[in-house]
Amino acid sequence: MPVESVEILHSPVLPEQGFVHGWPTRVGGVSTGKRASLNLGLRWGDSSENVAENRRRVAVAAGYDPERLQVTKHVHGTNVWVVGDTLPVGQRDEYDALVSNRPGEILGAFAADCIPMLFADPVKRVAAAAHAGWRGTVGGVAPEVIRTLRDRFGSNPADVRAALGPSIGPCCFEVGDEVVAEFRAALGDVPGLIVDGPRKQHIDLRVATRRLLERAGLRPEHIDDRPPCTRCDETRFFSFRRDGQEGGVHMGFIGLA
Repeated sequence: MPVESVEILHSPVLPEQGFVHGWPTRVGGVSTGKRASLNLGLRWGDSSENVAENRRRVAVAAGYDPERLQVTKHVHGTNVWVVGDTLPVGQRDEYDALVSNRPGEILGAFAADCIPMLFADPVKRVAAAAHAGWRGTVGGVAPEVIRTLRDRFGSNPADVRAALGPSIGPCCFEVGDEVVAEFRAALGDVPGLIVDGPRKQHIDLRVATRRLLERAGLRPEHIDDRPPCTRCDETRFFSFRRDGQEGGVHMGFIGLA
């Protein structure tokens, strides 16, 4: 049986020159079952050998050194790690976003319905990756990345580009009243944020993220907020809502070439 090639999606908003980035689909790996085949996360039971091989295949396909990949475990928070800063012992798990201006260093953000978000400032030459579920979105992980780029690297938010990777769409993100209330409290009355569903209301995380990024100073044309829905397309994407903990995990990645 022929081995499928790794498929990597890209955003036209992120600069092609000087950066490497992408979002692999689930195609082209060695994992099996509901994790078939390009599972890139270790947390839910896949073997470390499978994940290491899958990550190696992504690195080869994208053209970066797999030894330079920087990742953290995500906790649905808003903390940002500037790679190279000393981390307190035992605190590595508490970072949902990573930032670096070191050439060759690749930043990874995991997701399986949450948003793997990538950022690039082509002027100051700095990159960032963030994991944003609904808690991280409401908490402000995306604006916190922009603040870090501004305060630590001198970025002008108007120069920063941001792209949202494959994630659950408003078609599938059914939530309870308490979640709707949190979004309304954080964002106010944003058109398109709350979508009526057949049973409960749905949230459009893309609308929420765009509003937060624009408030943080990004130009509207520098935001790519129309990724495919992970839950809708079982052939190409993992989805926690669809598959549970036996499913796989995606990883968005970005770095300076």
